[in-house]
Amino acid sequence: LAQALLPSSLLTALLNSASQQHSFAMSLRCVGFCGVDDSVDVEMLKLISSRFPQAEFGVLFRDGKDGMPRYASKAWVERLADAAATAMPPMRLAAHLCGTHIADLLEHGDTSFVRERLLPLGFRRIQLNATQINGAKLTDYTKAAARLKELIATVPEAEWIVQANEETQELWQPLANTLTPPSNAALLFDASCGTGKMSADFLPLPRNGIRCGYAGGLNPSTIVKAIRALRTGVAKNGVIWLDMESGVRSVVDGKDTFDVAKALSVCKSLEAEGWEMIQSAESDVPPPPLPPNVKVSGHPLLAHKLTLMRDRSTPPREFRSLLREVTTHLGYEATAHLSTGERSDVVSPVGPVPSNQAVRLTDSVALVPIMRSGLGMVDAMLELLPNAVVHHVGMFHAGGGQPIEYYSRLPRDSACDLAFILEPTIATSATVNATIGKLKGWGARRIVVLSVIVSRRGLFELGDKHPDVEVCAVSVDHLLTDDGFVFPGVGDVGDRQFGTPAGNPTSKSVYARPQIMAAVEHPRTCSSSNSRTSSPGPVSGGGLCSPSLGPQHAPITRVLGDHGVILDTLDIAEPESAEPSATQLTTHDGAYGPAPVRMDWGAASPALRGPVVATSRHPNQRNAIGAHSGGYSIYRALAVASQNLNEAYTPKLGLTTPVARIGPFAKWFDKKAIVTIDPFGHAISEGFAPWIEKGYDIRPTIAVTKAHIELPECREALRLNRLQADGSVLSADGQSFVTKAAIEPVWYLPGVAERFGVSEQRLRESLFKETNSMYPELVTRKDLKLFLPPIGGMTVYIWGDPEKIPDESVELTVRVHDECNGSDVFGSDICTCRPYLTHAIEECIKTAQRGGTGVVVYFRKEGRALGEVTKYLVYNMRKRQEGGDRASEYFNCTKEVAGVTDTRFQVLMPDVLHWLGVTKIHRFISMSDMKHDAVVAAGIKIVERVEIPPEMVPKDAQVEITAKVFAGYHSGKAYEAAKDKAALDAVRGREYTSATAYGVSVREGGGALGAASEAK
Repeated sequence: LAQALLPSSLLTALLNSASQQHSFAMSLRCVGFCGVDDSVDVEMLKLISSRFPQAEFGVLFRDGKDGMPRYASKAWVERLADAAATAMPPMRLAAHLCGTHIADLLEHGDTSFVRERLLPLGFRRIQLNATQINGAKLTDYTKAAARLKELIATVPEAEWIVQANEETQELWQPLANTLTPPSNAALLFDASCGTGKMSADFLPLPRNGIRCGYAGGLNPSTIVKAIRALRTGVAKNGVIWLDMESGVRSVVDGKDTFDVAKALSVCKSLEAEGWEMIQSAESDVPPPPLPPNVKVSGHPLLAHKLTLMRDRSTPPREFRSLLREVTTHLGYEATAHLSTGERSDVVSPVGPVPSNQAVRLTDSVALVPIMRSGLGMVDAMLELLPNAVVHHVGMFHAGGGQPIEYYSRLPRDSACDLAFILEPTIATSATVNATIGKLKGWGARRIVVLSVIVSRRGLFELGDKHPDVEVCAVSVDHLLTDDGFVFPGVGDVGDRQFGTPAGNPTSKSVYARPQIMAAVEHPRTCSSSNSRTSSPGPVSGGGLCSPSLGPQHAPITRVLGDHGVILDTLDIAEPESAEPSATQLTTHDGAYGPAPVRMDWGAASPALRGPVVATSRHPNQRNAIGAHSGGYSIYRALAVASQNLNEAYTPKLGLTTPVARIGPFAKWFDKKAIVTIDPFGHAISEGFAPWIEKGYDIRPTIAVTKAHIELPECREALRLNRLQADGSVLSADGQSFVTKAAIEPVWYLPGVAERFGVSEQRLRESLFKETNSMYPELVTRKDLKLFLPPIGGMTVYIWGDPEKIPDESVELTVRVHDECNGSDVFGSDICTCRPYLTHAIEECIKTAQRGGTGVVVYFRKEGRALGEVTKYLVYNMRKRQEGGDRASEYFNCTKEVAGVTDTRFQVLMPDVLHWLGVTKIHRFISMSDMKHDAVVAAGIKIVERVEIPPEMVPKDAQVEITAKVFAGYHSGKAYEAAKDKAALDAVRGREYTSATAYGVSVREGGGALGAASEAK
């Protein structure tokens, strides 16, 4: 640990940094009681929590031990979670993971247990007991440390705790060594490795500010000695927590049980010692002074009224009154330095008042309450400044990321001299800092912040970013809770004022955790199947079947088989189709109104999962952000606006069902395998019949049909005998017969984020920002996990029988092709796109004729997903650069124009192959390493890679193919020459002159032969 300890000079800087949360005297975040189990009634734990809200209850999770002493059963954990959610205040829960859970997380990166089990149950702290005594078996701690860093970033809603001891050094030391540790990472120093042995010496706190706790041998008889030693020793000036397991166990009737009496004894001892120990004036390490722009009132009357506000039993009416009174007193102090001017027109009852004794306020003043908590301060300030204008700013901080602004109407060109920001509490200062920045940009000349309670961290952050802004406050509290509240604070001021759930202890089920609707089977009798259906006989599941649909929706074909088992429609809420009374700019999760249709991505059947609801007809029941058809939704809007389309029209889907059976496959039910398309998108009238029968407007996102394709290249191949007509795959006149599927993107945001190794929050914020705020629900609706992005989808072309694709013994040829309109459609020779595409089609035809299957997936990713305009700009740069269009500068030109060489991100591409059931590709028609590596990483085997024949490469495309081969793309022996640096420099394409006249603007390139010829 000595390597993790920073120099004392840096410690001083850290103590003065706004990012630190030290209270400058050792304080306890909480005390953890690990190993709660079925031996204790959850209501007893609830009572302890109500008396000592600092108590945290830890549940041990280890495979094969459910229901054993110290390892709670699943049913008991459910009861605990329900009790925790309905407690007031909510109980603290921590999950202590052991056994195979450690390998799942730190070797395989599998967060499903945390995301799908622990977080929904209310566990917000996840401790990793990565020691042998806890059943953990890690083969490489260094790699595990790297994986841990990824977990911390991708699951920011959880605080990740590492049990720190000698055995786990390689895992936790990187966190202790880094200068800026993640805010949701923590260390538990436990030299006993969970055995309960008392530590002789406590390790010092790392000086980088990472959250820390201590464990080992703590019990009712040692707790006082331990906390005193920590407060005067290594944890002095820190904020820690304590944890114990064996110390709160007893043997009762021969059974190892959790001892409630011991837990209560520990809490009482800690209360007597003080949860928060304020440093004495004689301390040798005084806290850093408050920033010079801060004024904290020491008035005893305000301290008295603040105490009444802190009391959680104070009802909303009294809380509002107290807030007004406190604001009035605070306002007097904040307005002490208002600018004044003389008046010469004042006459008192006894005569004229001299101008030096008559004054007027000269500043134009604006009151800026940050809604909604700041509203309670407005009336009191208006009584002091009745001529002030009020400008409301709606902004909130959802935790992680930037604050979200939902309302602002600051008048243009009407900035004030003095703006008072009204914000009752300041925790991290993120929201108030954003408001200050907005007011400065507006033109406010001077800004003063009025706040009842501020955190020390918030003050330093505000002072660092805006040292010119004055802050007037009643109290400075030292700590922040895990969920971002000032501690001890007053809670959520908005809720406390207006009696909304979190501020009203009498409100029912305020803190109840979300309930996951379980599948309830209702046996019902089915008639014989439709003679035209392709479903193989009766489905399983106790007689369940699709409800009767009207003829306009009844599927003419069925492709889901046993997975078409559905729930009775009585389990489905009635659709709401009422016209909203106002246009909503956005919606918020947890607010009245939104009640999205359930969506359990990756569930065992479409009915258990739920449909994608993204039409405008059910605004409150949508479970997806965005609209169907991507960019084409704009044309739908034009049709509605011009009254060419009735927006209430519902498509008739009965005859639109697939012409071929694709799936279901195992990957359809793996929420990590397919995250960019809805695998059931082609079978909604079959899989989601109950919702359609109820009246929900559900649209397909996949359509499967058949076609005859006629290409001049196929006719030429017939003429040259490269292809042979057989009448079933290829006709004598060059027509090939295909099954094709059009697919629109449906993104499961948690899965997409995981693919890119970023947090879901980071992904949402980036999508919101880079679409210029088109989709505010990306940041306001964390409950909506689906996004229908406004991008092009893809088309799958299949030669041969689609049902043979999953059979690894049957030959499969595949090309994944990204759109190139200029070449694919119009034959531009600057690239190899159309030649490679037609070559792939020819190979697919041959494979189908041999009894196999050929597949071409055509993605709408024009210009490497940079767009056609960007691509053409790159063309111009390539053709006009000094030295001509040469292979050595091929990639650089794209980067110079776009800032990046490629944004196709092939990591998302294999989803469609999983949808098709592909597990093995015999011939992969591609030279791209990015595509190859993405497919292999997805678990799909590739036997052979096939490059484009050199004779098919157009003359001007020699620049592209040479650059790619030299860069390491797969190539055969025919391209050996392109790997030579001299060849890279020699290849030239056409050049564009500086002239724009038609006849002299182009020089013909030499292709593989050398420089361009003179202009003609």
